[in-house]
Amino acid sequence: MSEIDVFNLKLVNNDVDIDGANKEFYGKFNFPWPPMSFRAYPKDVSIQFLNQDIGDWTHTRIPRNPKIWVAGCGTNQALFTALKFPDAEVLGTDISTQSLEVCKKNADQIGVGNLRLEEKSLNDVDHVEAFDYIICTGVVHHNADPGSTLGRISKALKKTGILECMVYNYYHRLMTTACQNAVRTFYDFAGGYNYELEYSLVKSLISSFPYDNLMREFFQAHSTDHEAQIADSLLQPVEYSYTVESFGKMSAEANLEYVLYCDNQFDAALDSSSWNMEFKDPVLKERYNGLPDEKRWQISNLLLLNTSPMVWFYLQRKDSPFVRKTEQQICAEFLESKFIKNSFTLREYVLNGQGKYNLADTPVACPKTILLTDALAKRVYNLVTPAVKIKDIFSRLSIKPTFENITHVRTKLATSTNPFILAHKI
Repeated sequence: MSEIDVFNLKLVNNDVDIDGANKEFYGKFNFPWPPMSFRAYPKDVSIQFLNQDIGDWTHTRIPRNPKIWVAGCGTNQALFTALKFPDAEVLGTDISTQSLEVCKKNADQIGVGNLRLEEKSLNDVDHVEAFDYIICTGVVHHNADPGSTLGRISKALKKTGILECMVYNYYHRLMTTACQNAVRTFYDFAGGYNYELEYSLVKSLISSFPYDNLMREFFQAHSTDHEAQIADSLLQPVEYSYTVESFGKMSAEANLEYVLYCDNQFDAALDSSSWNMEFKDPVLKERYNGLPDEKRWQISNLLLLNTSPMVWFYLQRKDSPFVRKTEQQICAEFLESKFIKNSFTLREYVLNGQGKYNLADTPVACPKTILLTDALAKRVYNLVTPAVKIKDIFSRLSIKPTFENITHVRTKLATSTNPFILAHKI
């Protein structure tokens, strides 16, 4: 089977052609669509939890006033980032003129002063060791040569920096890629890319697909989606997808290595954010837990298939002065750490009927403990004080300090997605 069958590569020729196709595509289908609100964070909170995401309980790996690059920012990711990290210098780049115009309009209206926007392809950037933190989610896999693109991003990262990168999970995109390739076989694709025709074909398939199979379920799931969402899912000009192993290999070739998976809001909403499986059979359990992180995550990717998490990871340069911690080490340090219950307030800008964002009268209190519904994590949270280590809380509650239990509590309480407890430095 060729790559063109496995992926959506009918258009792949060179970076210039693909950049042109992506520019036209995102000019027509601005993505993402306007959010209902933007939230402005107080100082330090987001940096502290970003550090905790990567297992730094001292909150020092990423500096308090970092230089951040949102590489392929779309209509709003750079603005979200600037509001989330108010002490940062944020650069947002994108290939779409229209997407950047939307972002600038909203940023100017809200009054954001720490954001700079630039229209540029990732294949033309020339930054060298310039950023403490780079965010590149959902972008690399839409390039003609994703490995080369990732290599440019890697060079832009400081040796001490962190890259947050998401690429499509191969097992999430089987139906998507099949649809994209099928639509492009309905017409003479060699004659040129026809967005309008493709969109009409997809809409017809969604509304009247005649067969009762998995593809029909897939189409029905998109029946109420926004135009930009349908286009982003079903009409991408070019799309690669990856397993943990194949993304790890491409990252290594770009002088990068895994740090830890990113506990993101999308997986959390589907309750599918764990990269660690729990086996009842003692032989399977012992073998699985004894494997290096990347091999363990790859097994999860293979066996959980479409229910495995997104391939969304934190990475660092292989020549980083920081020696990578294993997930077991991060868990051990978590057990030995003391925490405080976290609380902060957000300013919220809410979209009105005229397409503008107004500052809400009432700040938003965070985190909302009513959303802490996980029974195990809640029991631990209730006993958190700055005088007691997590391991002692486990002991008091008679919770076994297994790798599974520690990882579960850590991700449910101490990450950016679940910012309930903050490491207490004495």
